[in-house]
Amino acid sequence: MEEKNTKSKKRIVYSVILAACALLLIAGIVLTVYFVTEGTKQLVDVPPIEDDTPGEDDPIPPPGDIEDPGKDDPVGGEDTVKFAAPIDCEEFSVEYSSIYENKTTGWWYRHKAVDFASAAGTEVRSMADGTVESVSVSRELGNLITVDHGGGLKTYYRFVEPVDGLKAGDKVTKGQKIGEVAEAYGSEAKDGEHLHLEITLGEDFVDPTDYLKPIFDEK
Repeated sequence: MEEKNTKSKKRIVYSVILAACALLLIAGIVLTVYFVTEGTKQLVDVPPIEDDTPGEDDPIPPPGDIEDPGKDDPVGGEDTVKFAAPIDCEEFSVEYSSIYENKTTGWWYRHKAVDFASAAGTEVRSMADGTVESVSVSRELGNLITVDHGGGLKTYYRFVEPVDGLKAGDKVTKGQKIGEVAEAYGSEAKDGEHLHLEITLGEDFVDPTDYLKPIFDEK
């Protein structure tokens, strides 16, 4: 009888030890997930279109390979610069793919665009011939003009005041004024006046610098 009681006690002790180990393992997993999540929750990607986060792996075609919408031949002749500077500024206040702190919201995120710090009222131009896909007005997210240049290439101009009457379906030409830099407001009210320029090719973000550098080099 005494031997049976001893074995029973041992089984109970082993069960308690196993249960304690399991609880410790679960607690470790929960804490690991918590700290990893807390450490990265404010590092977010900002896509050119809300709730759409494309990748960055596809190759970027050279500017001369982008076709004008509705035409079979590239825009201009072989020696023609295919794009125009969107603004009279050659220095970026925030570069592409940099980790950027939004001074208004306090969030940190990877910047999928380039910013040009410029005074309110500075002219904003379409980078190439194309069709206005949308004109979105938002006091929180920033007014956004989207231009489709064909061949899957689109440019996005945020924190701007569109020119009067600009609407979806309008045809625009390279260098045509489509808006002006707006006063700082909304989600970037404390970040100063600037043009926020994004470019996508198909579903992917691309570095605007690849299209802007040939323009700057021509000057």
